[in-house]
Amino acid sequence: MMHHILMGTRHGEPGTRVSRARERSPGKPVQRRVRSAACALLCASALLSIACNSSRTPSEERAALAERGDGDIVIGVAWPWSEHKDIRYGEGLEMAVDEVNGGGGVLGRQIRLLREDDHGSVDEGRLVAQRLGNDPEVVAVIGHLQSFVSVPAAAIYDLSGVVMISPTATDPELTSQGYRRVFRATFTDKTVGKQMADFAAARGYGKVAIYYIRNSYGRGLANAFEERANELGVSIAARQSYDDSGEATVLTFAPTLREWGKLDLDAIFLAGEVPSATLFISAARNEGLTLPILGGDAMNSRALLTAGPAAEGTVVPSVFHPDEPRPEVHRFAESFARKYGAAPDAGSALGYDAVHLIADAVRRAKSTAPDRIADALHATGGWKGVTGSFIFDEHGDIVNKTLVKMVVRGGKFEYVGEPVLSQAPVAP
Repeated sequence: MMHHILMGTRHGEPGTRVSRARERSPGKPVQRRVRSAACALLCASALLSIACNSSRTPSEERAALAERGDGDIVIGVAWPWSEHKDIRYGEGLEMAVDEVNGGGGVLGRQIRLLREDDHGSVDEGRLVAQRLGNDPEVVAVIGHLQSFVSVPAAAIYDLSGVVMISPTATDPELTSQGYRRVFRATFTDKTVGKQMADFAAARGYGKVAIYYIRNSYGRGLANAFEERANELGVSIAARQSYDDSGEATVLTFAPTLREWGKLDLDAIFLAGEVPSATLFISAARNEGLTLPILGGDAMNSRALLTAGPAAEGTVVPSVFHPDEPRPEVHRFAESFARKYGAAPDAGSALGYDAVHLIADAVRRAKSTAPDRIADALHATGGWKGVTGSFIFDEHGDIVNKTLVKMVVRGGKFEYVGEPVLSQAPVAP
């Protein structure tokens, strides 16, 4: 949700009440196709207007600048800057730029970031995408935070001939449209659900209940977890959802939890978002359920810790934890702390990797032409970043990358190593 939700921000648009059969349907809702088509027409109209009023289109200007090979390499960064000042995303971006430029730049040129604020809005996101796509100096864009902003923006970037790297959007639709210049630097909801089911099976949890928020994020995560759990022989004893209205209270969950208390469960998988996920955890503990609770990536938020002692033992996935025992992580965490006087978060790591990834692709492409950068990204063969190793499939999604697991202990998120089969459960 990195949905992304990242750090507890919203992943997708509000869901609606649907049947279980509809939840599992592989087809896309009609309204999404309509929105995508409308977005594409809007972009085409904007670009056509520019073409009619200038001698060259932005894409042609961009190609000419790439051929000339001088000046700054401009990377747009689209993000809800004013709404999410708590995430250290900007520091991670800046640190990477300083490292690249301090080392002589790329192809003898300096990297320069061009920040745009989308305010977490679909309409603002489209306007930002149009501005960046129409700027011939911009060769790539890193953004946006939320999937529901990133998906329509991707159509604009691709039509504009600009590379897009999404650091946080986890909605599978982002990379399902056949865009060759669009890449995802994080996980899909399906991957998160699958890997959390793997974690549950390895912990020896044989009987699990699923509770999910009734929107596209919650349904996708719950379905992926259940499908993988069935493959691994993990029994799904119950499955329930709650309305995506923002009006949930502790009492909302109490009746279901009382019934679940009779099921002899080993764990609960919660495909929820904060703050409602925090309320669910508090309600579970109030009802006397002390069993482990596993969450999705939308619960990777400091807001989860506001549940206090009730949150202890909750396991959530992330793309990054500063205590992960890899040399790349150790070096990054130490350098970040020296530079900014604080530990990096997942946002820092994602921004840092995105800049270095583009710089590496430009270096290998020997050009700032977006199509050549995209070719280099598709050919990336295991480039190692602080969030893991990068190999992209034909759709622009990362393959063979493992989520980091964290557990709430002592009011903070602690790193959890990958379990072996039947390892003792994490104590709540």
